[in-house]
Amino acid sequence: MLSQKSIDIVKSTAPILKQNGLQITNKMYEIMFSNHPEVKEKFDMSAQADGSQPARLASAIYNYASKIDDLSALKPMVERIANRHVQTHVLPEEYSIVGSSLLQAMQDILGEAITDEVMAAWTEAYQALSDIFIAREHDIYQEQKSVIAP
Repeated sequence: MLSQKSIDIVKSTAPILKQNGLQITNKMYEIMFSNHPEVKEKFDMSAQADGSQPARLASAIYNYASKIDDLSALKPMVERIANRHVQTHVLPEEYSIVGSSLLQAMQDILGEAITDEVMAAWTEAYQALSDIFIAREHDIYQEQKSVIAP
């Protein structure tokens, strides 16, 4: 569960994320693919090349920051992304790769705006969202097994 302090801090970053989101996500993918080339196969590289995937992620991050105090409003987004993650076989342990890349990109792009307090809040917020995705993806896998099982 997220602390109220982290919720308030993350929500306060929404405007800067709206303004700089695409720069952050482009940098995140650059960092991630450089440090973890093995995850490239999980991504649609044509959507990377045309910029649509970084744009979708930037929008999702902004939505999360702006609605972090009302997670029920994010259910459609979580459902859509979780189903895509199941299709591409995203593993729970890969969330830490994305998270560390995202947080590094935020620091690189936003510089001094990312104080230790903001970084701590986003670290907590990213972990909370990862836990939501991992749990939902687990449920989807279980639902698929029950449909396939005789």
